[in-house]
Amino acid sequence: MSKWIKSVGTSLFLTVPLVMTGSVQAAEKLNVVSWSGYFSPEILAKFQKQTGIEVTVDSYDSNETLLAKLKQGGAGYDVAIPSHQFIPILIKENLLERFDPVKEPYYASVVDNLKKPSWDPEGAYSVPFIWGTTSVVLDSARYKGPADSYKVLYEPPAELQGRINMFDSVSDMVDMASLYLNIPLCSEDPKQMQQVLTLLKAQKPFVKTYSSKAGSIRENLASGEIDMSMFWGGSSMRAREMKPTLKYLYPKEGVLAWVDNMVIPTGSKNPANAKAFIAFLSQPENSAMTQNFLKHQSPIKGVEPFLDAALKDAPELHIPEGTNVVFSKTCGEGAIRLADRLWTNLMR
Repeated sequence: MSKWIKSVGTSLFLTVPLVMTGSVQAAEKLNVVSWSGYFSPEILAKFQKQTGIEVTVDSYDSNETLLAKLKQGGAGYDVAIPSHQFIPILIKENLLERFDPVKEPYYASVVDNLKKPSWDPEGAYSVPFIWGTTSVVLDSARYKGPADSYKVLYEPPAELQGRINMFDSVSDMVDMASLYLNIPLCSEDPKQMQQVLTLLKAQKPFVKTYSSKAGSIRENLASGEIDMSMFWGGSSMRAREMKPTLKYLYPKEGVLAWVDNMVIPTGSKNPANAKAFIAFLSQPENSAMTQNFLKHQSPIKGVEPFLDAALKDAPELHIPEGTNVVFSKTCGEGAIRLADRLWTNLMR
C-alpha cells in the first residue's frame, strides 16, 4: 500500500490575518476534535506562528463517540477527523459542511487512490489526513509460538491469557472478528453475527482491558501490563520504539485498512480557519511532520524528502506482498443494529 505515496507535490503558504477589535488585536480561534494524541505540539505551534490562529484540541477514542458528540451539537468544533467508513453516515445525518476541497490547489497533492474516494466521490466533504492498517501487536519475548493467524488473539495460548487488550469500538471489533471468521464485513445475517458474538464471548475471559486509547495501549505494552493488543501499524511502531520485542502481525486472514479524514462539522463558527488548517496539514512538509509523529502512512504526495529515516524500512508500514488488505465499509442500518446488540450483549 505504501506504493501510493509518490515523490511529487506542491507547497502552499498560508497567511490568515488576525482579527482586529478596535485597537486591540484578538487571536483567531480553531476548535479541533480528533483521535487522542493526533497532533504534535510542534505542528500546532508551526500553524499558529504561520497564521496567528490558536488551536484547541479535544479528543475521542472511537468513531461512535465522535458521532455522538456531533449529534449532540458538536460543542463548537471546526475540524474533526473521522475514519472513512463514518463519513457517509455523517453526511447522511447532515453533520458535515460541504466545502469542496477538490477545487483547492492542495487537493492535487492527495495520492491518486484517495482522490474522490467511494466515501466522498465528489471530493466535497473531506480530505485524507492519515491512513494505515489495523492488526495485532504482541510481545515476542513473552510468546514465541505461531503468530500467522488471528487465532493467537481469539484463542490465546496460556502465556497471553489475561494479558490482552481489545479495542472498545464495536465497528473495529466486529470487522476484525469477521475477517478471522471469513464473514463478509457489515453482515446483516443474524446467524453470522451470532458466530462473531460466540467468538468474542469465548475470548472475553482472557481479555484484561477494552480500550482504543493509543497512548494507554502503548504505555501498557511497554510496561508489560499487557502483552498483546489490537493495534494500528503506526501506533505499533511507536510502541516498538519503547519496547523492541514488540512485533506487528500480518495474519494470513489479512489486515484491516482505514483512512482518517479532515472534515468540517456543521455549525462550525470558524470555517475559514478550518479550511486554512486543512490546507496547511495537506502540504507535503507538514503531512510528513504528521507521519513522523504518528508513524502511520501519509496520503500526500512528495513527503519522502521530509520523512525520518526509521520510517523508510519499518515493518509496520510496509505491507508484505500478497497480504489481503480489507478497507472497512460503511454498514447499513441492519448491520449496525446487529452490531450494537452484539456489543451490548458482550459488555454485560
